[in-house]
Amino acid sequence: MPHTGDRYIVTIDGREFDVTVTLDAEGYLLEHRGRKRRVAVRQISFKKFLLKIDAASWEVDISRNGDNLDVFLEGKQLGVKVEPYDLAELRKRAGIAAGGPEEKTIRAPMPGLVLSTEVKMGDRIEKEKTLVIIEAMKMENMIRAPFPGTVKEVFVSPGQAVEKNDKLLELE
Repeated sequence: MPHTGDRYIVTIDGREFDVTVTLDAEGYLLEHRGRKRRVAVRQISFKKFLLKIDAASWEVDISRNGDNLDVFLEGKQLGVKVEPYDLAELRKRAGIAAGGPEEKTIRAPMPGLVLSTEVKMGDRIEKEKTLVIIEAMKMENMIRAPFPGTVKEVFVSPGQAVEKNDKLLELE
Protein backbone atom coordinates (compact mmCIF):
# COMPACT_ATOMS: atom_id res chain seq x y z
CA MET A 1 0.00 0.00 0.00
CA PRO A 2 1.57 3.32 -1.04
CA HIS A 3 2.17 6.03 1.51
CA THR A 4 1.34 9.71 1.12
CA GLY A 5 3.58 11.30 -1.49
CA ASP A 6 5.31 8.07 -2.54
CA ARG A 7 7.01 8.33 -5.93
CA TYR A 8 7.16 5.40 -8.35
CA ILE A 9 8.33 4.50 -11.82
CA VAL A 10 5.46 2.61 -13.44
CA THR A 11 6.36 0.73 -16.61
CA ILE A 12 3.46 -0.28 -18.87
CA ASP A 13 4.41 -2.31 -21.94
CA GLY A 14 7.91 -0.80 -21.94
CA ARG A 15 6.82 2.85 -21.44
CA GLU A 16 7.92 4.47 -18.18
CA PHE A 17 5.86 6.94 -16.17
CA ASP A 18 7.11 8.92 -13.16
CA VAL A 19 4.10 8.89 -10.81
CA THR A 20 3.47 10.30 -7.34
CA VAL A 21 0.76 8.51 -5.36
CA THR A 22 -1.17 10.14 -2.54
CA LEU A 23 -3.71 8.26 -0.44
CA ASP A 24 -6.70 10.17 0.87
CA ALA A 25 -10.23 9.43 2.15
CA GLU A 26 -11.59 8.96 -1.42
CA GLY A 27 -8.87 6.59 -2.65
CA TYR A 28 -5.69 7.36 -4.56
CA LEU A 29 -4.61 10.53 -6.29
CA LEU A 30 -1.99 9.90 -9.00
CA GLU A 31 0.08 12.73 -10.40
CA HIS A 32 2.12 12.44 -13.61
CA ARG A 33 3.70 15.48 -15.32
CA GLY A 34 1.51 17.86 -13.32
CA ARG A 35 -1.72 16.08 -14.26
CA LYS A 36 -3.74 14.58 -11.41
CA ARG A 37 -6.08 11.62 -11.69
CA ARG A 38 -8.38 10.17 -9.06
CA VAL A 39 -8.05 6.36 -8.98
CA ALA A 40 -10.12 3.81 -7.08
CA VAL A 41 -9.60 0.04 -7.13
CA ARG A 42 -12.09 -2.47 -5.75
CA GLN A 43 -11.52 -6.22 -5.75
CA ILE A 44 -14.46 -8.17 -7.20
CA SER A 45 -13.02 -11.69 -7.03
CA PHE A 46 -9.62 -13.38 -6.69
CA LYS A 47 -8.04 -11.77 -9.78
CA LYS A 48 -10.83 -9.47 -10.99
CA PHE A 49 -10.90 -5.80 -10.03
CA LEU A 50 -13.00 -2.75 -10.78
CA LEU A 51 -10.64 0.07 -11.79
CA LYS A 52 -12.02 3.60 -11.82
CA ILE A 53 -9.95 6.50 -13.16
CA ASP A 54 -11.71 9.82 -12.78
CA ALA A 55 -15.22 9.14 -14.18
CA ALA A 56 -14.35 6.10 -16.36
CA SER A 57 -14.33 2.54 -15.04
CA TRP A 58 -13.19 -0.86 -16.29
CA GLU A 59 -13.27 -4.42 -15.09
CA VAL A 60 -9.72 -5.81 -15.23
CA ASP A 61 -8.04 -9.12 -14.48
CA ILE A 62 -4.72 -8.83 -12.68
CA SER A 63 -2.27 -11.64 -12.03
CA ARG A 64 1.29 -11.64 -10.75
CA ASN A 65 4.02 -12.69 -13.19
CA GLY A 66 7.25 -12.71 -11.17
CA ASP A 67 7.97 -9.09 -10.22
CA ASN A 68 5.49 -7.84 -12.82
CA LEU A 69 1.73 -7.77 -13.15
CA ASP A 70 -0.23 -9.01 -16.14
CA VAL A 71 -3.25 -6.76 -16.55
CA PHE A 72 -6.03 -7.78 -18.93
CA LEU A 73 -8.10 -4.82 -20.07
CA GLU A 74 -10.63 -4.97 -22.90
CA GLY A 75 -9.10 -8.13 -24.39
CA LYS A 76 -5.54 -6.82 -24.32
CA GLN A 77 -2.74 -7.93 -22.05
CA LEU A 78 -0.59 -5.19 -20.53
CA GLY A 79 2.68 -5.90 -18.74
CA VAL A 80 2.98 -3.62 -15.70
CA LYS A 81 5.88 -3.10 -13.29
CA VAL A 82 5.82 -0.71 -10.34
CA GLU A 83 9.12 0.25 -8.70
CA PRO A 84 9.88 2.79 -6.00
CA TYR A 85 11.50 5.80 -7.70
CA ASP A 86 14.81 5.55 -5.81
CA LEU A 87 15.22 1.86 -6.67
CA ALA A 88 14.41 2.45 -10.35
CA GLU A 89 16.95 5.30 -10.55
CA LEU A 90 19.60 3.15 -8.84
CA ARG A 91 18.89 0.32 -11.31
CA LYS A 92 19.22 2.72 -14.27
CA ARG A 93 22.51 4.16 -12.98
CA ALA A 94 23.85 0.62 -12.59
CA GLY A 95 22.79 -0.15 -16.18
CA ILE A 96 20.41 -2.93 -15.22
CA ALA A 97 17.33 -3.39 -17.45
CA ALA A 98 13.91 -3.06 -15.80
CA GLY A 99 12.81 -6.62 -16.43
CA GLY A 100 16.21 -8.23 -16.75
CA PRO A 101 16.66 -10.31 -19.87
CA GLU A 102 13.52 -10.45 -22.01
CA GLU A 103 11.49 -13.65 -21.60
CA LYS A 104 11.65 -15.52 -24.89
CA THR A 105 8.81 -17.97 -24.15
CA ILE A 106 5.31 -16.55 -24.57
CA ARG A 107 2.87 -18.27 -22.22
CA ALA A 108 -0.90 -18.40 -21.97
CA PRO A 109 -2.04 -15.67 -19.58
CA MET A 110 -5.25 -17.57 -18.81
CA PRO A 111 -6.93 -20.89 -19.57
CA GLY A 112 -8.86 -20.94 -22.83
CA LEU A 113 -9.17 -22.20 -26.38
CA VAL A 114 -6.71 -21.23 -29.11
CA LEU A 115 -8.79 -19.65 -31.88
CA SER A 116 -5.87 -18.89 -34.18
CA THR A 117 -2.12 -18.62 -34.45
CA GLU A 118 -1.22 -15.49 -36.39
CA VAL A 119 2.46 -16.40 -36.96
CA LYS A 120 4.52 -19.41 -37.98
CA MET A 121 8.07 -20.58 -37.32
CA GLY A 122 10.62 -18.25 -38.91
CA ASP A 123 8.34 -15.20 -39.13
CA ARG A 124 9.97 -11.85 -38.29
CA ILE A 125 7.68 -9.89 -36.00
CA GLU A 126 7.45 -6.38 -34.58
CA LYS A 127 6.57 -5.43 -31.02
CA GLU A 128 2.77 -5.56 -30.44
CA LYS A 129 2.17 -7.96 -33.37
CA THR A 130 -0.70 -10.32 -32.55
CA LEU A 131 0.78 -13.80 -32.12
CA VAL A 132 -2.08 -15.96 -30.87
CA ILE A 133 -5.78 -15.38 -30.22
CA ILE A 134 -7.25 -17.22 -27.24
CA GLU A 135 -10.93 -17.37 -26.34
CA ALA A 136 -11.55 -17.22 -22.61
CA MET A 137 -14.86 -16.49 -20.91
CA LYS A 138 -16.47 -15.76 -24.32
CA MET A 139 -13.92 -13.02 -25.05
CA GLU A 140 -11.17 -13.03 -27.66
CA ASN A 141 -7.80 -12.20 -26.10
CA MET A 142 -4.99 -11.17 -28.43
CA ILE A 143 -1.59 -12.24 -27.18
CA ARG A 144 0.92 -9.74 -28.59
CA ALA A 145 4.68 -9.72 -29.01
CA PRO A 146 6.41 -7.98 -26.09
CA PHE A 147 9.41 -7.11 -28.32
CA PRO A 148 10.50 -7.50 -31.96
CA GLY A 149 12.10 -10.77 -32.98
CA THR A 150 11.76 -14.01 -34.90
CA VAL A 151 9.36 -16.87 -34.13
CA LYS A 152 11.56 -19.80 -33.12
CA GLU A 153 8.80 -22.33 -32.41
CA VAL A 154 4.99 -22.46 -32.14
CA PHE A 155 3.68 -24.90 -29.51
CA VAL A 156 -0.09 -24.58 -30.10
CA SER A 157 -2.60 -24.86 -32.92
CA PRO A 158 -6.17 -23.64 -33.47
CA GLY A 159 -8.75 -25.62 -31.49
CA GLN A 160 -6.28 -26.57 -28.78
CA ALA A 161 -7.21 -25.99 -25.13
CA VAL A 162 -4.53 -24.30 -23.01
CA GLU A 163 -4.09 -23.74 -19.31
CA LYS A 164 -2.60 -20.66 -17.65
CA ASN A 165 1.19 -20.56 -18.21
CA ASP A 166 1.19 -23.20 -21.00
CA LYS A 167 3.81 -22.41 -23.65
CA LEU A 168 2.32 -20.77 -26.74
CA LEU A 169 5.46 -19.98 -28.68
CA GLU A 170 9.10 -19.05 -28.38
CA LEU A 171 10.79 -15.97 -29.83
CA GLU A 172 14.44 -15.25 -30.50
